[in-house]
Formats: sequence, structure tokens, C-alpha cells
Amino acid sequence: MIMRGPITPWEYGAKLGHPVSTPYDYLIGCDNILAKIHTRNPSACEKVGGVIIMHIDDLRRFAMLWLHKSEEVRADKDHYATNITGDIYASGWISEMYGYSFAAAELNLRHIIKSDILIYPGYVPLPGVNYKVFHYGLRFGVGDWSFDKADWRNADIVNTCWAKFPEPPDPSAITKGDQNARERDLLSIECGKALNKALYLHHKRRNCPRLSTTIGSISKKIEEVLTSNKSERVTQRSSTTTIGRNVEHMDVTRQQAVERATDTVSRVHGSKRLARSSKMWIFAVWAISVVVFLLVISMFFSDRRRSASRSRASRSQKAHNLTMKQTV
Repeated sequence: MIMRGPITPWEYGAKLGHPVSTPYDYLIGCDNILAKIHTRNPSACEKVGGVIIMHIDDLRRFAMLWLHKSEEVRADKDHYATNITGDIYASGWISEMYGYSFAAAELNLRHIIKSDILIYPGYVPLPGVNYKVFHYGLRFGVGDWSFDKADWRNADIVNTCWAKFPEPPDPSAITKGDQNARERDLLSIECGKALNKALYLHHKRRNCPRLSTTIGSISKKIEEVLTSNKSERVTQRSSTTTIGRNVEHMDVTRQQAVERATDTVSRVHGSKRLARSSKMWIFAVWAISVVVFLLVISMFFSDRRRSASRSRASRSQKAHNLTMKQTV
């Protein structure tokens, strides 16, 4: 999520027993067997999440129950199906969201549900609303450009210096006559630019080296990988019915993008390893040369010392023989 501004409890009316949250209508488990299994008060289950503004006294008695309910739902793999949870991936990813709703129902917390706090990029905003939070949980796009965080699950963008996501279009390119579509697209562009700005500041704090031609081309290559699938892209719809129809096609597109992006990033690391390996070989050759030089010098001086010793011994022997002759 991206915070676009401060969220204050008194601004939205949160109070004891009445947390403030945002609507999450796809939590259909509140209306079916899932709620009946995991809470004793299923009628109090509310489809909320994303942003929670809760009184501290409620939070103290709520926190551990939230954890336990999340673990309980995560372990209930028999009810992972999309038609039970609303999770299009049927993988238990939203277990903590159900854990929250079930724990709140157990304590009979009644939410003040606000639609003017959070928005998914790609959704049409309410007129005049200044949303405080972007939740980029679904694919969204403008024209030929789109973004889905799941495409980058296996690409190490954070630890690859100056890597970034494909740049969204410039806001000046949005010329739609439909005001709703225009506002929607401007928010999508703002979210995409905010993500890349955050990555830039992160790489800068890591003291990444200056952008080189190699790294620049790698970054462009990554961008090309995901923008090349123009005809394959599926714009994420707000309707859960449309989401369900597009899941299979989106997964194919995502897998192709991930494989290419991961291969590109792997080549970055491979080039770095090759550079390090070359440096090690140079150092090894230099070290061996020094050792050989020292051995040659050592042998030379050892030979000189042996020659000098033999010369002194020879002179001593001659002097001794001369003395013996004189004595005789």
C-alpha cells in the first residue's frame, strides 16, 4: 500500500467498540460456511479490511484473537476454494483478512465503514474524494501500460541497483473526454510513479554506484519485457465475476513476464559474479608472480653464500698447507 496523506482517528470518528475500516466486498466467506465454522457470531462478520482505525483498548483484547483466527483460517485448506473465500488464487493468501473479520465478530465489534479512505488503482474514484491510501493489490493499467505486483514475485528488484518497474505514461498524455476515466487513469499513473520513486530513493540510500550503460540497458530490458505483451495484457476489472473469467489468462501472461524478467535480473547478477571472478584471477596471478620472484632471489643469494663459503674454506686450506711446508 502507499500512503498519500495522514490518517487521524478523530477525522473518521473511530471510538471504543466501533473501529473504522474500508469495504472489502469480495470477502464472501462472511456470508457462507466459512464464517459459521470460524466464529460463534457469524451474523456480526463484516466485509472490511485494508485500513483499520481502532481504539487502543479494543486493540489490546483483539490482537491475539486476530492472530489465532488467522492461523485457524490458514490451516483450513479444505475451504480455500474461490467460491468460498473469494480468493481468486484459492491459496489462503487472505487468511489474515478473514482472521480479522472473524475475530471482530467474536468480540462483537461494529465497524464504521468508510469508502473515502482507500482506493484500488484502476477503480473509478468518487467525485471530490481525496483518498489517503493506494492499495495496488490487483492489475491496473493505462493504455498499453499495466502493472501487477504478482508479475515481479521472483524478480529481485529491491536488491538490484537501479532496477525499477516499467514507467507509466506521462499524465499529459491522458486526453480522455470521460472525466471518470481520466481521474481513474491519473490515479493509476500516480501510483506507478510513486512505486518507482520509492525504488529510486531505496537504491540511493544503499549507495548504489552511478548508473552505468550496462545497468541502464538492463533496466530498459526489464521494462521492455513486460511492455512487449501488449495483446496479452488483461485489464483487471472491479467486478469479481470478470476477475474470475480472466484468472487463467492473467496467470499465463504473468508467468511469461516473470520468467523473462527473472532471466534478465539473473544476468545482472551473473555479470557481477563474472567481474568478481576476473578480479580474483588477476590477484592470484599477481600473488604467484611475487612468490616466484622471491624464490628466484632466495636461490640466487643462497648460491652466492655457498660459493663464498667454499672460497673461504679453500683459502684456509692453502694457508694451512703453506704453514706445514715452512715447518718442515
